[in-house]
Formats: sequence, structure tokens, C-alpha cells
Amino acid sequence: MVLEQAVILAGGRGERLRPFTDRAPKPLVPVNGSPFLDYLIESLRQVGIRRILLLLGYRAEVIEKRYGHLSHPSLTLRFAIGALEDQTGRRLLNAYSALDHHFMLLYGDNYWPIEYHHMMESYRRKNVPVATTIFRNSDGTGEYGWQNNVEVDREGLVVQYDKTRTAPQLNGVDIGYFIVDKSVLNPNAEGNLSFEEQMLPDLIRRRHLSAYVTEAPYYYVTAMEHVTRFERVVTDRDFQPIRWSRMTHSFRTVD
Repeated sequence: MVLEQAVILAGGRGERLRPFTDRAPKPLVPVNGSPFLDYLIESLRQVGIRRILLLLGYRAEVIEKRYGHLSHPSLTLRFAIGALEDQTGRRLLNAYSALDHHFMLLYGDNYWPIEYHHMMESYRRKNVPVATTIFRNSDGTGEYGWQNNVEVDREGLVVQYDKTRTAPQLNGVDIGYFIVDKSVLNPNAEGNLSFEEQMLPDLIRRRHLSAYVTEAPYYYVTAMEHVTRFERVVTDRDFQPIRWSRMTHSFRTVD
């Protein structure tokens, strides 16, 4: 199995990045002169992703304006635009018809140097329909310091997800970079579902969520001090934004 599609959750408000997010969505926050999203897209392109679906909500028109006239020979971008109040699970289910059978699902504010082949090998070996990437956080550099939000058992399955980060036995941080088998999603599910608060716990109950555990640091742009840190990392590690090759008006919006 080869993943060719990435789906990026990019519809939230990003309150901690105000005043920037008063006028633009969080994934467009500038990092050394380029939008954060350009770095994320380039990291996906480098591991062979060929199609990217952006799940938009808040200030979607700003992302459309930025990317609607850009193109790259090895990438196709599509937009799925939801209501402002749509939560992450609802955004994903509304785009069901545009999803590959297997796809990578990401948060639009995390960057991690993708360990693609190791992730895929772990996914195949554990043979469950969904995998997430877990930062071991052995040095306390997670977004909330030493606080974790998941528990991974000895079999490599996620057995607890706690967004409050207060439960005992938590031993890692969920950073996204999910591998998802589309068959676990119910396109007929009703309600304004949260992927993190409702869909992930359901997968855990069914023992359908495995963990790829990494020591590699991840970076996040949820507040301005984090953006400043990522700017230094980009320079030190030579992370590059995507270089768009030509102007076009052929982007597609998912109906």
C-alpha cells in the first residue's frame, strides 16, 4: 500500500495566534516569509504524497485566495469548505466522497519530519485500520511540556486518549499524522462530531487505533512564541517551503 493523499484539518479559529488569526487562518501564519502551510505541504510532497485535500472553515476564502492560483507539477490541491461551527469529525465526514481508501490525516498546525517508511511498516505489522503518530515526549518538549494525552499499551495500541492531559498512565503525545482506512468512517453519522473527542475514543474502544511512536521532535504553531521557535528550527534544519511552479486557476473545490 502506498499513500498518495493527505487530508489537512485547517478550519479552526486559532485563538492563541491573535491578532494574526483575526484576519487569516492559523495555517497561513508566516514562517520566515512563507506560510506555515507551505512547509507542511512540501514535507508531504517529499514523501510521495500527490493529492492534498484541505478541510477549511474559518476564513476559508483567505486560503482559497492564496492557493487558488498556484500549481505544482507533482501535486493536486482540493478544498472542502464547511460551516464555521463544524467540528473536525464533521469536516472529515462531509468530505467522505473525496477521500482515498487509505489517506494520511494531519492537523494544520503541527509539523513533523515524516518517518514515512517506518510509519507504514508499523501500520502493516499491527494490522488495525487507523494509526496515529505518538511523540514519546521523553524530554518534555511536547506542546504542554511534560503533559501527555495518550496511553499506548505494550502491543502498540492506543488504549486511552485524554484531551485534559490529567489521566494516570499517559505516556505520549498524539501529534496527528494518522493513517486512516476510510472503511472505519460512517458517512451517514449525524451530528457535529469531533474527531478527537468522539471518533478517536470510539476507535480506541474497538481496539482499532495503533500507535507509531517516535522520538523525533515535532513543532507546532499554536502561539506566537511557538512560531518564533519554528522559525529558528527551519533555519537550523533547512526545512523548505514548497516552491510553486506556475500560476493557474484550475484548483477544485469539493462539493
